[in-house]
Amino acid sequence: MSRFETRGFLVYKVSHNGCGTFTTIQEAIEAIPTSNRSKKLILVDSGVYKERVIVHENKTNILMQGMGYLNTSVEWNNTAATSNGTFESFSVAILGEKFTAKNISFKNTAPEPEPGVEGAQAVALRIEGDHAAFYGCGFYGAQDTLLDGHGKHFFNNCFIQGSIDFIFGNARSLYMDCTIVSTAKESSGGITGYITAHGRISEDEKSGFSFVNCKISGTGKVLLGRAWRPYATVVFSNTYMSQIISPEGWNDWGNRTWEETVYFGEHRSYGEGAEYKDRVSYSKQLTDSEAASFTSISYIDGDKWLNQTDLPLHG
Repeated sequence: MSRFETRGFLVYKVSHNGCGTFTTIQEAIEAIPTSNRSKKLILVDSGVYKERVIVHENKTNILMQGMGYLNTSVEWNNTAATSNGTFESFSVAILGEKFTAKNISFKNTAPEPEPGVEGAQAVALRIEGDHAAFYGCGFYGAQDTLLDGHGKHFFNNCFIQGSIDFIFGNARSLYMDCTIVSTAKESSGGITGYITAHGRISEDEKSGFSFVNCKISGTGKVLLGRAWRPYATVVFSNTYMSQIISPEGWNDWGNRTWEETVYFGEHRSYGEGAEYKDRVSYSKQLTDSEAASFTSISYIDGDKWLNQTDLPLHG
Protein backbone atom coordinates (compact mmCIF):
# COMPACT_ATOMS: atom_id res chain seq x y z
CA MET A 1 0.00 0.00 0.00
CA SER A 2 1.24 3.49 -0.82
CA ARG A 3 -1.10 5.26 1.54
CA PHE A 4 -3.17 4.89 4.69
CA GLU A 5 -6.05 6.59 6.47
CA THR A 6 -5.70 8.69 9.60
CA ARG A 7 -7.99 11.30 11.18
CA GLY A 8 -10.16 11.42 8.09
CA PHE A 9 -7.29 12.16 5.69
CA LEU A 10 -5.78 9.89 3.12
CA VAL A 11 -2.10 10.06 4.12
CA TYR A 12 1.02 9.69 1.99
CA LYS A 13 4.04 9.38 4.27
CA VAL A 14 7.53 10.45 3.23
CA SER A 15 10.63 9.50 5.20
CA HIS A 16 14.34 8.96 4.73
CA ASN A 17 14.56 6.44 7.53
CA GLY A 18 12.32 3.72 6.16
CA CYS A 19 9.17 4.42 8.16
CA GLY A 20 7.33 5.90 5.18
CA THR A 21 6.15 4.52 1.87
CA PHE A 22 7.97 7.21 -0.10
CA THR A 23 11.52 8.50 0.19
CA THR A 24 10.92 11.70 -1.79
CA ILE A 25 8.17 14.28 -1.63
CA GLN A 26 7.79 14.32 -5.40
CA GLU A 27 6.98 10.59 -5.40
CA ALA A 28 4.17 11.19 -2.95
CA ILE A 29 2.78 14.06 -5.03
CA GLU A 30 2.78 11.93 -8.17
CA ALA A 31 0.85 9.20 -6.31
CA ILE A 32 -2.06 11.54 -5.59
CA PRO A 33 -4.85 11.28 -8.19
CA THR A 34 -5.16 14.18 -10.62
CA SER A 35 -7.94 16.74 -10.13
CA ASN A 36 -8.31 15.42 -6.60
CA ARG A 37 -11.36 16.83 -4.78
CA SER A 38 -10.79 15.52 -1.24
CA LYS A 39 -7.94 16.59 0.99
CA LYS A 40 -4.83 14.39 0.81
CA LEU A 41 -2.11 14.68 3.45
CA ILE A 42 1.57 14.33 2.61
CA LEU A 43 3.23 13.75 5.98
CA VAL A 44 6.96 14.48 5.76
CA ASP A 45 9.27 13.10 8.45
CA SER A 46 12.12 15.12 9.95
CA GLY A 47 15.14 15.62 7.72
CA VAL A 48 16.49 17.53 4.75
CA TYR A 49 14.90 16.56 1.43
CA LYS A 50 17.29 17.60 -1.31
CA GLU A 51 14.98 17.62 -4.28
CA ARG A 52 13.20 20.00 -6.61
CA VAL A 53 9.46 19.68 -6.05
CA ILE A 54 6.57 20.66 -8.33
CA VAL A 55 2.89 20.47 -7.44
CA HIS A 56 1.39 20.64 -10.92
CA GLU A 57 -1.90 22.35 -11.79
CA ASN A 58 -3.78 19.05 -11.83
CA LYS A 59 -2.67 18.22 -8.27
CA THR A 60 -5.18 19.93 -5.98
CA ASN A 61 -6.37 19.75 -2.36
CA ILE A 62 -2.97 18.79 -0.95
CA LEU A 63 -1.89 19.32 2.64
CA MET A 64 1.88 18.98 3.16
CA GLN A 65 2.95 18.75 6.79
CA GLY A 66 6.42 18.49 8.30
CA MET A 67 7.68 18.00 11.83
CA GLY A 68 8.46 21.68 12.44
CA TYR A 69 10.05 24.20 10.11
CA LEU A 70 13.39 23.81 11.91
CA ASN A 71 13.25 20.02 11.55
CA THR A 72 11.84 19.35 8.06
CA SER A 73 13.03 21.16 4.94
CA VAL A 74 12.99 20.89 1.16
CA GLU A 75 16.18 22.26 -0.38
CA TRP A 76 17.56 22.93 -3.84
CA ASN A 77 20.12 25.38 -5.23
CA ASN A 78 19.11 26.66 -8.67
CA THR A 79 19.62 30.28 -9.69
CA ALA A 80 18.28 32.33 -12.57
CA ALA A 81 21.61 31.75 -14.32
CA THR A 82 21.51 27.95 -13.92
CA SER A 83 17.83 27.60 -14.88
CA ASN A 84 15.56 29.31 -17.36
CA GLY A 85 15.36 32.61 -15.50
CA THR A 86 14.16 33.69 -12.07
CA PHE A 87 10.72 32.08 -12.22
CA GLU A 88 12.28 28.68 -12.94
CA SER A 89 14.94 28.89 -10.23
CA PHE A 90 12.56 27.58 -7.55
CA SER A 91 13.20 24.76 -5.11
CA VAL A 92 9.45 24.15 -4.75
CA ALA A 93 6.63 25.30 -7.04
CA ILE A 94 2.94 25.17 -6.12
CA LEU A 95 0.82 25.44 -9.26
CA GLY A 96 -2.28 23.54 -8.10
CA GLU A 97 -5.16 25.11 -6.20
CA LYS A 98 -6.16 24.57 -2.56
CA PHE A 99 -2.69 23.77 -1.27
CA THR A 100 -1.84 23.96 2.42
CA ALA A 101 1.57 23.57 4.11
CA LYS A 102 2.31 23.29 7.81
CA ASN A 103 5.50 23.08 9.85
CA ILE A 104 7.95 22.71 6.96
CA SER A 105 10.68 24.86 5.37
CA PHE A 106 11.38 25.69 1.75
CA LYS A 107 14.98 26.64 1.03
CA ASN A 108 17.12 27.75 -1.86
CA THR A 109 20.70 27.14 -0.76
CA ALA A 110 22.41 29.02 -3.60
CA PRO A 111 25.09 31.38 -2.20
CA GLU A 112 23.95 34.86 -1.28
CA PRO A 113 25.02 37.25 -4.05
CA GLU A 114 26.59 40.65 -3.85
CA PRO A 115 24.12 43.44 -4.75
CA GLY A 116 23.84 43.88 -8.50
CA VAL A 117 25.19 40.47 -9.51
CA GLU A 118 23.43 39.21 -12.66
CA GLY A 119 21.58 35.89 -12.64
CA ALA A 120 21.81 35.35 -8.88
CA GLN A 121 18.07 35.31 -8.21
CA ALA A 122 17.22 32.08 -6.40
CA VAL A 123 13.59 31.30 -5.50
CA ALA A 124 12.85 28.99 -2.57
CA LEU A 125 9.09 28.77 -3.17
CA ARG A 126 7.00 29.77 -6.15
CA ILE A 127 3.27 29.85 -5.51
CA GLU A 128 0.85 30.32 -8.42
CA GLY A 129 -2.15 28.26 -7.32
CA ASP A 130 -5.18 30.00 -5.85
CA HIS A 131 -6.31 29.50 -2.24
CA ALA A 132 -3.00 28.46 -0.70
CA ALA A 133 -2.21 28.69 3.02
CA PHE A 134 1.03 28.31 4.99
CA TYR A 135 1.14 27.79 8.75
CA GLY A 136 4.36 27.73 10.76
CA CYS A 137 6.50 27.42 7.63
CA GLY A 138 9.99 28.69 6.84
CA PHE A 139 11.19 30.33 3.64
CA TYR A 140 14.95 30.69 3.26
CA GLY A 141 16.93 32.31 0.49
CA ALA A 142 18.65 35.55 -0.45
CA GLN A 143 17.53 37.34 -3.61
CA ASP A 144 13.88 36.58 -4.54
CA THR A 145 13.23 34.02 -1.79
CA LEU A 146 9.44 33.87 -2.03
CA LEU A 147 7.73 34.26 -5.40
CA ASP A 148 4.17 34.98 -4.28
CA GLY A 149 2.97 34.97 -7.85
CA HIS A 150 -0.79 34.87 -8.36
CA GLY A 151 -3.96 34.02 -6.44
CA LYS A 152 -5.14 34.54 -2.87
CA HIS A 153 -2.75 33.28 -0.20
CA PHE A 154 -2.45 33.25 3.59
CA PHE A 155 0.78 33.07 5.61
CA ASN A 156 0.45 32.66 9.36
CA ASN A 157 3.27 32.46 11.92
CA CYS A 158 5.86 31.92 9.19
CA PHE A 159 9.59 32.75 9.05
CA ILE A 160 10.77 34.51 5.88
CA GLN A 161 14.45 35.25 5.24
CA GLY A 162 16.21 37.01 2.39
CA SER A 163 17.99 40.11 1.20
CA ILE A 164 16.80 41.56 -2.12
CA ASP A 165 13.12 41.63 -3.21
CA PHE A 166 12.69 38.54 -1.09
CA ILE A 167 8.89 38.66 -1.07
CA PHE A 168 7.79 39.44 -4.62
CA GLY A 169 5.04 38.71 -7.12
CA ASN A 170 1.50 39.80 -7.96
CA ALA A 171 -0.65 37.79 -5.56
CA ARG A 172 -3.24 39.10 -3.11
CA SER A 173 -1.78 37.80 0.14
CA LEU A 174 -2.14 38.28 3.86
CA TYR A 175 0.93 37.76 6.07
CA MET A 176 -0.10 37.52 9.71
CA ASP A 177 2.19 37.12 12.75
CA CYS A 178 5.19 36.43 10.51
CA THR A 179 8.89 36.96 11.28
CA ILE A 180 10.76 38.69 8.46
CA VAL A 181 14.56 38.61 8.64
CA SER A 182 16.90 40.51 6.31
CA THR A 183 20.31 39.03 5.52
CA ALA A 184 21.31 42.02 3.40
CA LYS A 185 24.95 43.05 3.43
CA GLU A 186 26.13 45.60 5.96
CA SER A 187 27.26 48.84 4.31
CA SER A 188 28.50 52.25 5.38
CA GLY A 189 26.20 53.90 2.88
CA GLY A 190 23.29 53.14 0.56
CA ILE A 191 20.48 50.62 0.49
CA THR A 192 21.56 46.97 0.47
CA GLY A 193 18.20 45.20 0.48
CA TYR A 194 14.46 45.32 -0.20
CA ILE A 195 11.78 43.29 1.56
CA THR A 196 9.01 43.42 -1.03
CA ALA A 197 8.64 43.96 -4.76
CA HIS A 198 4.99 43.85 -5.72
CA GLY A 199 3.94 43.48 -9.34
CA ARG A 200 0.45 44.90 -9.71
CA ILE A 201 0.21 46.12 -13.29
CA SER A 202 -3.13 47.93 -13.51
CA GLU A 203 -5.71 49.70 -11.40
CA ASP A 204 -8.24 46.99 -12.28
CA GLU A 205 -6.22 44.18 -10.71
CA LYS A 206 -7.07 43.15 -7.17
CA SER A 207 -3.67 42.20 -5.83
CA GLY A 208 -1.41 43.35 -3.02
CA PHE A 209 0.60 42.24 0.00
CA SER A 210 -0.69 42.97 3.50
CA PHE A 211 1.47 42.38 6.59
CA VAL A 212 -0.24 42.35 9.99
CA ASN A 213 1.36 41.90 13.44
CA CYS A 214 4.72 40.97 11.90
CA LYS A 215 8.30 41.54 13.08
CA ILE A 216 11.14 42.83 10.89
CA SER A 217 14.79 42.48 11.92
CA GLY A 218 18.18 41.38 10.59
CA THR A 219 21.11 43.08 8.88
CA GLY A 220 21.84 45.70 6.26
CA LYS A 221 19.99 48.88 5.42
CA VAL A 222 16.77 47.90 3.69
CA LEU A 223 13.51 49.33 2.41
CA LEU A 224 10.03 47.99 3.06
CA GLY A 225 9.51 47.68 -0.66
CA ARG A 226 10.02 48.94 -4.16
CA ALA A 227 7.62 49.14 -7.07
CA TRP A 228 8.15 46.22 -9.42
CA ARG A 229 5.15 47.40 -11.45
CA PRO A 230 3.25 50.74 -11.59
CA TYR A 231 0.38 49.81 -9.22
CA ALA A 232 2.45 47.97 -6.60
CA THR A 233 0.38 47.61 -3.41
CA VAL A 234 1.92 46.83 -0.01
CA VAL A 235 0.68 47.63 3.51
CA PHE A 236 2.35 47.01 6.89
CA SER A 237 0.07 47.21 9.92
CA ASN A 238 0.97 46.91 13.61
CA THR A 239 4.39 45.62 12.62
CA TYR A 240 7.64 45.92 14.56
CA MET A 241 10.38 47.47 12.41
CA SER A 242 13.96 47.43 13.67
CA GLN A 243 16.62 49.98 12.78
CA ILE A 244 17.46 48.14 9.54
CA ILE A 245 14.58 49.97 7.83
CA SER A 246 15.98 53.06 6.11
CA PRO A 247 14.09 56.29 6.92
CA GLU A 248 12.72 56.80 3.39
CA GLY A 249 11.00 53.42 3.61
CA TRP A 250 10.06 52.87 -0.03
CA ASN A 251 11.39 53.15 -3.59
CA ASP A 252 9.76 53.82 -6.99
CA TRP A 253 12.37 51.71 -8.84
CA GLY A 254 13.43 54.76 -10.83
CA ASN A 255 9.97 55.49 -12.28
CA ARG A 256 8.79 58.86 -10.99
CA THR A 257 5.41 58.53 -12.73
CA TRP A 258 4.69 55.43 -10.66
CA GLU A 259 4.68 57.54 -7.52
CA GLU A 260 1.16 58.59 -8.51
CA THR A 261 -0.13 55.02 -8.80
CA VAL A 262 1.62 52.86 -6.18
CA TYR A 263 -0.03 52.19 -2.82
CA PHE A 264 2.57 51.93 -0.06
CA GLY A 265 0.91 52.11 3.34
CA GLU A 266 1.83 51.83 7.02
CA HIS A 267 -0.48 51.66 10.00
CA ARG A 268 0.32 51.71 13.72
CA SER A 269 3.74 50.14 13.22
CA TYR A 270 6.45 50.65 15.83
CA GLY A 271 10.15 50.34 16.50
CA GLU A 272 13.09 52.45 15.41
CA GLY A 273 12.50 51.67 11.74
CA ALA A 274 8.86 52.75 11.87
CA GLU A 275 9.66 56.45 12.32
CA TYR A 276 7.86 58.01 9.36
CA LYS A 277 8.82 61.69 9.33
CA ASP A 278 11.44 61.06 6.60
CA ARG A 279 9.35 58.65 4.52
CA VAL A 280 9.01 59.28 0.77
CA SER A 281 6.15 61.63 -0.02
CA TYR A 282 4.13 59.03 -1.93
CA SER A 283 3.87 56.58 1.00
CA LYS A 284 0.84 56.71 3.26
CA GLN A 285 0.32 56.64 7.01
CA LEU A 286 -3.10 55.02 7.20
CA THR A 287 -5.91 55.73 9.61
CA ASP A 288 -7.70 52.84 11.32
CA SER A 289 -10.54 53.03 8.83
CA GLU A 290 -8.19 53.15 5.84
CA ALA A 291 -6.26 50.13 7.11
CA ALA A 292 -9.29 48.05 8.10
CA SER A 293 -9.78 46.37 4.73
CA PHE A 294 -6.16 45.15 4.75
CA THR A 295 -5.97 43.70 8.27
CA SER A 296 -8.39 40.77 8.39
CA ILE A 297 -8.90 37.57 6.44
CA SER A 298 -11.60 39.31 4.44
CA TYR A 299 -8.74 40.93 2.49
CA ILE A 300 -8.21 37.56 0.79
CA ASP A 301 -11.84 36.36 1.09
CA GLY A 302 -10.49 33.95 3.68
CA ASP A 303 -13.87 33.40 5.29
CA LYS A 304 -14.86 31.56 2.10
CA TRP A 305 -11.92 29.17 1.76
CA LEU A 306 -9.61 29.07 4.79
CA ASN A 307 -9.94 26.35 7.41
CA GLN A 308 -11.40 28.38 10.26
CA THR A 309 -9.91 26.11 12.94
CA ASP A 310 -6.40 27.11 11.81
CA LEU A 311 -6.92 30.86 12.07
CA PRO A 312 -5.37 32.99 14.83
CA LEU A 313 -7.89 34.29 17.33
CA HIS A 314 -7.21 37.93 16.46
CA GLY A 315 -7.55 37.31 12.70
